[in-house]
Amino acid sequence: MKIYSYPHAGGSAASYTYFKNNFPLNIGEIVPIEIPGRGKRSKEQFSIDITDCISKSISQLPVHEEFILHGHCMGALLAFETVKYLTLNNKKLPKLLIISGRNAPKYQTDWGKKVANLEDKELYAELKTVGGIPKGLSFSMAQQFLEIIRNDQRIVHAYKPDDRKISIPILVLSGDNDFMTNESSLLEWKEYTTNTVNFGVMSGEHYFIYNQPFEFAEEISKLELV
Repeated sequence: MKIYSYPHAGGSAASYTYFKNNFPLNIGEIVPIEIPGRGKRSKEQFSIDITDCISKSISQLPVHEEFILHGHCMGALLAFETVKYLTLNNKKLPKLLIISGRNAPKYQTDWGKKVANLEDKELYAELKTVGGIPKGLSFSMAQQFLEIIRNDQRIVHAYKPDDRKISIPILVLSGDNDFMTNESSLLEWKEYTTNTVNFGVMSGEHYFIYNQPFEFAEEISKLELV
């Protein structure tokens, strides 16, 4: 089964390269979703909000075949709202929604609020401390990347979920050293679906999933979906 994955703030489809190439095919195939303003879509305008981003990315999802939808951090919000978009438009729903690295939708991170108004050098330094700078990207070469992450942070901070719940099961994955999430706020994902919610904890900090494709796959296999 294919697993379609939205990126974190500042990320792109390329963020999933190692994860995709090493993901166990007996569990599924990772298909990164490219959103506007980066990667292969770098010449496109940034999305103005979460809904706009979804409307410009939804065509990458399958129309008929079974699939799983996943998103990390900002991508988790995109994935969650995509399920609501598909429901509203009577489209095929994913078999499972996987959330990683993100508290329940109503929460904003303290870190996100802290970095919102930083100058470029300060923002770069903060991102470096949490592992959010792509390998080998120096500050002198980081202007486009910083522009991407500022836009992503803006649409995340402007996001406010409505009261609609989804109807599919959710798997919520967190890192045991991720200071951007906490147990009580993760547990509140139960309030956002009428279906079951399962939780898994993996080792690592905020970007814990990207170098752990086998551990991620193991969490899916526990659900006996594939």
